[in-house]
Amino acid sequence: MPTTYHGSCHCGAIRFEADIDLSAGIRKCNCSFCWKLGYRKALVPYRAVRITAGQDTMKDYQPTPLHWPPGDINHYHCGRCGAHVFSRGYLEKEMDGDFWAVNVACLDDATEEELAAAPVIYEDGKRDRQDRPPAITAYL
Repeated sequence: MPTTYHGSCHCGAIRFEADIDLSAGIRKCNCSFCWKLGYRKALVPYRAVRITAGQDTMKDYQPTPLHWPPGDINHYHCGRCGAHVFSRGYLEKEMDGDFWAVNVACLDDATEEELAAAPVIYEDGKRDRQDRPPAITAYL
């Protein structure tokens, strides 16, 4: 059952609410983006996130070269403090269209106990196989 969490970037310029069911899992991915940022995410439907402040400070990062089709992924971070708060994506089969990948480290009112109790879902993004774990997960 989803809980409404409140989140923000480090400086507080970007603020949001997100309806997240942590029992559905926190995803750990080994793609270069997630790996280099230490990004741990909860996937939620697009309507489950509401940006309440700071949309004007949000910056969109897309790697070059972009391996996803244009418009299929946007990584948003704060233009002031640099914190990556969430990504917006599009997956027809897995998420029924548009979704958010919320960086759970940016959830201000999720307790350490709630985050620790959430199951971990490993994704092999390094090989563009988010549907399965990589062969080695010990370092994730």
